[in-house]
Amino acid sequence: MAENPAALQQAVQRALSEALGTIQRQLGEVQNSFDQVKGVLNAAGGQESADRFVALLPPLMHMQAAGAALAASIETVLRFVGVSAQWSGIPAVSLPAAAPAPAPPRAARAPVEEAAPVEEAEAASARAVAEAPPASPAVEPAPAAAVAPVDVDSLSDDLKALHKKAKRFAKVTVQELALYKKDEVAKGRDNKDLYRRFKEEIDKSKALYDERFQKIASHNIDYLYDELVRVLAENDPSLLGNYPYPPHTRD
Repeated sequence: MAENPAALQQAVQRALSEALGTIQRQLGEVQNSFDQVKGVLNAAGGQESADRFVALLPPLMHMQAAGAALAASIETVLRFVGVSAQWSGIPAVSLPAAAPAPAPPRAARAPVEEAAPVEEAEAASARAVAEAPPASPAVEPAPAAAVAPVDVDSLSDDLKALHKKAKRFAKVTVQELALYKKDEVAKGRDNKDLYRRFKEEIDKSKALYDERFQKIASHNIDYLYDELVRVLAENDPSLLGNYPYPPHTRD
């Protein structure tokens, strides 16, 4: 407890009175800034939006500063009240301690059986091996059936046109790559790492291809892969190296 409660109470009242006066002044500044903003909005009805924004900047900035100062003052008052309460001996409210969780029940200990003689255990093991049925041969899973590509000639005119565009896109993309980077293409063929050398170009082309021709993605035809194998790899898919996209190609 404080030794002089009356003096402490007077000090607290004086400090709170000064702080509340500061808060009242800051509230007045915020209200004044708000009135200025309102006045600018009412007076700038016919102005351009840029002029109106420039006119609003000073009162808005003043309002922001006044609001920040007001928040700081309120926080200071709250802290002062808390400290004063501690000095005056007001006990803090504490929550009751949580009850301890009940201990999990112990598993009942199984009775310990007497160990069987070694001879009896060996005999039982031999009988189990003799009576066990012969193991059936392991059945290998049947290979998944290959999905045949769609017959383009049987499609509608719109889908036929989309297939034609996809094929032209793949052809132009790969031929342009082979034309402007002949030396790298030759090195990629020799080292069987064409995809690694042109990873960025192939990945971008593949993403664009899938986005443009999503409607025919289920037709099991990948014209871009076909052109990569035909033009870059000279009909040898192994020259592509670690190509990450599943090749769905025509037979």
